This record gives sequence, structure tokens and C-alpha cells, in this order.
Amino acid sequence: MAKKNWYAMKALQVDGETVAEIRIYEEIGFWGMTASQFMKQLDEVTQDAVRIVVSINSPGGNVFDAFAIYNALRRHKLPVDARVDGVAASAASLILMAGDRIIMPENAMIMIHKAWTSAVGTADELRATADMMDKAGDGIVAAYVGKSGKSEEEVQEMMNETTWMTALEAQALGFCDLIEEPVKLAASMRAADLLAKYKGTPQDLLTALQEGEPEAAPQSDPDPAPQPKSEPAGQPEPAAKLSASDLTRHVITACKAKGIAHLSNSILLSSEMATKEQADARIAEALEIDGLCDAAKLPEKAEDFIITGLGVEAVRARLFEHVVQSSAGTISNLQRPDDSPNPRAVSINPSAIYGARAAARQFR
Repeated sequence: MAKKNWYAMKALQVDGETVAEIRIYEEIGFWGMTASQFMKQLDEVTQDAVRIVVSINSPGGNVFDAFAIYNALRRHKLPVDARVDGVAASAASLILMAGDRIIMPENAMIMIHKAWTSAVGTADELRATADMMDKAGDGIVAAYVGKSGKSEEEVQEMMNETTWMTALEAQALGFCDLIEEPVKLAASMRAADLLAKYKGTPQDLLTALQEGEPEAAPQSDPDPAPQPKSEPAGQPEPAAKLSASDLTRHVITACKAKGIAHLSNSILLSSEMATKEQADARIAEALEIDGLCDAAKLPEKAEDFIITGLGVEAVRARLFEHVVQSSAGTISNLQRPDDSPNPRAVSINPSAIYGARAAARQFR
């Protein structure tokens, strides 16, 4: 089953003006969407717009993705209104700080805290993860300081304590510009469960999320068509193996169709692939890795990441470490289309590919 997307964008007509609306109503994370796709959609919906409105009701999520959105909005030429439609907690509050004007209903809440993660590995790997989280914290502090006008020490103390703010408190502390009439919160048991794990979550907020207005359920077919009887399932047929030439041809063709022809050599060198299904899985992974590298403005790293066989989450972690380390307050991830008249070309050499693969196996 496809996962529900965590954001939506569209252009609206408001008082005769075109407004680009971004709604973030789920746990933040690119579920099948790459950062470059988000940037492309943002460019499309803002083409004729005069301002951007970001509506947030989220318990937080992936900090890397939140940084990408934050910086895309901060660097955008259009003014940005950011509003809290219920709660903006953790990484969601970072996106909120991108607003030139932050709007909160009277019963909405913001939560800021120190970035956290879970990790496994060697002592050196765990120390590297801790260093990465410290650097991430520096970028988050800079965003909060830039909006609120508070000192780094004050913001650090608030994050250390996991600070929950009502609209009035957020306005007094510089995190909110305008307070509106209270709204009825939408019911979300998942959001309530996630928020309950945070330190000091107000019980009133959890109750409101549990008892709010439920989302409309999809209508069922009153007279469903009878389903044909299925035959007893037998043993699945093993996937057919492809010859080296057929596999190479499939990867090249599929990469060209997906716009990543320049990565076909890297994919062929990255792992042992014997079937079409294995090749398609690696191509899909390479497509997402390419999008992450583009979003981090490090497109040249995609080929190396793919050749070494790194997965999406490993690449995300390495890019995140690089981006926050090179950050000076904000991290620019806004990627524009390549207008070069001579796009990157690909030259396939099957002999070199399989020779390199054989050599690589000697060092495993």
C-alpha cells in the first residue's frame, strides 16, 4: 500500500491574487519523494503567485528534510506566511521559522527541543553520529535565533528544556507575529502518540488531538462487485536471471527513461545484480540518492555514493553531516534546473564495467 504523502502544494486564488499554499499535516519525511522533487513542485506552484502560505500541523520528523524546506523558503523571492493549524513540534517548528510572518491561532502550540536520533555501530561511528547531531543543533539554533532575536544561550536553554509555547507565549518570546481566533483541531491519534513521547507535552493538547474532528473516511461502494475465486497460491516462480548484456541494456534504458543516464555506469558497478527486479530496485534507489545530492547542492557525489553501494539512509546521513558542517546559519538547498545547452552525456563501456566489478570482488 502506498504511504500517504506528508505534504501538499497547490496554487489558490485569494481576493483576486494567486497564492501558493503548502500544507504539512503529517510526520515530516520524504516518503517516496526526493528533495529535488519538492523544489520542482515549489517552483511550479509559485510561478504566478504573489506570496507563499505554509500551513503546519505536524509532530515533527526528519531534520534533514526540514532543513531543505526551511532553506528553500528562506531563499525564495516571494514573501512567506507560516501558520500553525494545531501544533508545530520539533522539526516542524524549524520549517515554521522560515516565515516572514508567523501566525498562530490562540489554541495552537510550538515545541522546540534538541535534535535527537537513535544509532548503532562501533564506538567511532557513535562518536561521529554525536558530532553530527551537535552540528545539526547549531543550524537549528541559528534558525530560532534569527526569527526570535533571542541570544544563542537563551535558545539553547529553551531547547535543552524542551519548551512548549502557547500562541501568547510564542508571541512574547518572538516566535510568533500574529495571533488569530482559536480553531478546532483535527483528530490524529498518530500525532498524539508521537507527541506523547516528548518531554512535557501538555495533556490538553493530547486530549484535543484525540477528541478533535475526525478526517472524512473514504466512501465505500454500496454494492461491491463480487470478487472472483482465487486459486490456491503455489510457490512463486523464481525471478529469471538476465545475461550480462541484457542486464546492461536494461539498466541503460531504464536510467535514460528516468533522467539519470549519467548514473548507469555507477549502478552497474555498485552491486551484484542478476535479475530485472534487482536492477530496478537499485535504479529506484539511485534516483532518490541523485535527488538528495541535488538538494544538498552536491550532485557530483551521487556517482561515488552509488558505486560504493550506499543505501538512501546512509547517503542522507552523510549529506546531512556535510551540509550542517558547512552551514553558517542557513543551509541553501534550493536547486534550479540546469540550463546548460550541453547536458551531461553518458558513454557505456561494458568491458570496463565488468572488469571493474571483477576487480572489486577481490577486495571484499
